[in-house]
Amino acid sequence: MGFKIIHGNSQKLWVPVTYEDTLYVGQIVKCQANEGAAPFGAASGAVDTTGKSIPFGVVVGTNNRIPLFNATYNTQYITDATPLASTTEFTGVEGPWSKGEQRAMVEVELITPETILRGQLFNAAFGTAMTVGTTTAGDSVSCTTGTLVASTANQATIYFRTGTNKGAYRILDNTSATAQTWDTPTYIAVAVGDKCVKAPLRCIGPSYVDFDAESMYVEASATYGTNYHVIDVIRLDLSVAGQEYVDFKFNIDHFAQARA
Repeated sequence: MGFKIIHGNSQKLWVPVTYEDTLYVGQIVKCQANEGAAPFGAASGAVDTTGKSIPFGVVVGTNNRIPLFNATYNTQYITDATPLASTTEFTGVEGPWSKGEQRAMVEVELITPETILRGQLFNAAFGTAMTVGTTTAGDSVSCTTGTLVASTANQATIYFRTGTNKGAYRILDNTSATAQTWDTPTYIAVAVGDKCVKAPLRCIGPSYVDFDAESMYVEASATYGTNYHVIDVIRLDLSVAGQEYVDFKFNIDHFAQARA
């Protein structure tokens, strides 16, 4: 289904779809180039300083007269085509737009710096659950796991799904995909065979993050070199396999067209 706004709901408005693009309900979009909305996209540069995308809103509807459904994202979609060649019927929309124009449009709920969104975490493809690791060694401030996502120090979280430490979250210091370390000791030493997952973002506060190219989910396989967005994490929930999610605000830097 993609992203949804859970707090700080703002104005909704109709926006044209960028020429010959396809947009999906639940998608984060920008509205900076050409003549309409386009996917917000993955980061280019630190805090997206190369791309400089500004989050405009989340798609919540289309003006297709007959709804179209995308099985990959489990949601409705709309595709723009030149009005001269379009065979799709569009309904009239609100606002300044001509009711008779055959033009693909989406209804967008605006994002502001105070908007809190919820997004699902998937592993490299929509619907693919995060990798579950099994510990092969451990103590109260570290453990060795099977291969999980390689991390940036202080920009990843481990969550234990089984064992005495079930339910514990720890922000990681390491950059390794297998040797996990943290500062605050767990209640008891991590045991061999404990199950855990690792997300490439912090469980609270300002955090690196990245999205897929269509901005339909949070990328659980992201490894940050020089490309990342920054969000303010409100809640990270890794408790249920396939239903992992994060509640967040976009960091204020993302609303500036000029970035260092």
